[in-house]
Parts: sequence; structure tokens; C-alpha cells
Amino acid sequence: MKALWVLLALVSLLSCTLYAQDVPLVKTGPRELEFGNLHWRMKSSLTPTAPGPNYFRGTEDAVWVDDWGLHLTIQEQQGTWWATEIFTRERVGYGTYTFTVETDIQQYDPNVVAGFFTWDTAPQEYNREIDIEFAAWGQPSGTLFQYVVQPYADPSRIFVFKPALNGNVTTHRIVWTADGVTFSSYHGSVDPDQMESSTMLIKQWHHRPSPTEGKVRFRINFWLYQGTIPVRPADMVITSFSFVPHRP
Repeated sequence: MKALWVLLALVSLLSCTLYAQDVPLVKTGPRELEFGNLHWRMKSSLTPTAPGPNYFRGTEDAVWVDDWGLHLTIQEQQGTWWATEIFTRERVGYGTYTFTVETDIQQYDPNVVAGFFTWDTAPQEYNREIDIEFAAWGQPSGTLFQYVVQPYADPSRIFVFKPALNGNVTTHRIVWTADGVTFSSYHGSVDPDQMESSTMLIKQWHHRPSPTEGKVRFRINFWLYQGTIPVRPADMVITSFSFVPHRP
């Protein structure tokens, strides 16, 4: 009888081992992508969530990285329109943020908003939010660019302009230090550190005072103003992104 129990135990152990080999390991936690030497996490919500309010999803057909770059989308699935938002796992702060974007803003629905910004979950200093945004805010006059050091309701903290683009590719830079914040936008894919990039400059704006660093992460979102249903889907590709910390 003892031998029989030993045999049954061995058979059970072997079965469990074989089954374990067939079951893939399940990764817990938010989905992540690597891009620009940073790790980006996906925002997901099954109920309307700010900004917007919008529904957000981070599935592989909504946000992905390929040889072209990092893709964000606004899409309809089974009657619901889904926005996308990503944020860095790493905390960032004072430094230089440079990114190149390929998107046809002239074809945006008036309610499509693209945002690139710092954000701190702590509520101090207007959450240390520094933005570059492409948006028309529901107006039919077309998508504008804007630079903001929140709160935007203070006219001295926001700069809005018509970009008069040459093509669908633009490069943007935020230089954030304790002394202030400098925003720049350029036609095409350029290296702002190179002297010749000055011929491609669209706009530049400097703002003081500067928020303290706090514990910010960088976020990129692609969403619908007031959650308004658009006439067509939208997509945006970030072809490069870099963050260089400031060393005083």
C-alpha cells in the first residue's frame, strides 16, 4: 500500500510539472514600452477619466513602438472612442526634453488634443505641469501650438501660436531649470544643439518663475476635448525622444 501511495505521488508531481511547462508566466502590473532610453507605462480606464473626460486604453493596437517610432492613437472600438496616454516609470525633473513628432495636425478633428507634459501627483505648484500642446479646443479655425506653465488661466503663463508648418514633422524642446522654462519648436527633424537648426526655428518662448522639481514624470497623451466624438480616427508618431538631466 505504501508503494502505491508513493507511485501516485510521483505521477501527480510529474503531471503538475508538465502542466506548469505549458502555462505561460503572466506578467503583472501595467503594460510597459521602452522608448528614448525610458520606460513608458500605459494609462487605462473603463470609465470616463480626465482629461476630457475620455476612455483610455493601452493595448497593443492602441499604443506601440516599431522602427518608425512610438505610436499613439484615438480609435473607435465597439461603439466607444478610446484615447491614449503614457507616462514614464522613471521620475525626471530639471533637464532638457527633446522630441520629434510626425503627425498631420491639419487633418485633426477640432476636438483632438496632443499633449507633452511634466506631471507630479502631489498637488503643489499646480502639479508642476509644463506643457507643449497641439489643439484647437473645439474651434473650427484649426490646430494651434501652445506652451504652458500651469495655470493656463494666467495669460502670462501661456503662449499660443499658429505654427505655419512645412510638412508633418516637427521637433520640440523644453529646457527646465530652477531659473526658468524655455520652449522651442522647429520645422522638420532637427538637432536643436546644432547651429543650423536656427534656420528651422518656428517659435521660442521663455517663462519665469520655474516650478520646483518635485517628483514629476513625463507624460504624452492623445485625447478628445470634452470627450466629443470626432469625425475620424487620429494617430500620432513620436519618432524620437530624449531627456538629459540638468547638472547645475
